[in-house]
Amino acid sequence: MNIAQFEKEIKPLLNRYTMQYATFVYGDFGSLERIELEGFNKLATVDFWSKGWIGIDIYDCACDEQVMNILLSPEDKHRIPLELDKFVTLLNQTK
Repeated sequence: MNIAQFEKEIKPLLNRYTMQYATFVYGDFGSLERIELEGFNKLATVDFWSKGWIGIDIYDCACDEQVMNILLSPEDKHRIPLELDKFVTLLNQTK
């Protein structure tokens, strides 16, 4: 998974969120491309590092709680679809 695949496969499922993009070079896991999402009292980030690491984080402002925080190594790539499904489900949940 990379940012282009996220744009194609995940972004359409989260069209009610505002998204901002940032790029950082020379991080611990290589260069970083970050997507920041905001909406419905939730803040989230998805980080794509050039060395294959992916970070996923969701903070629910309504309950003042981090509801997802995961870092996947390149060896965990088989878990990416499952974790992104959880990500979309959590962001689309309403209380």
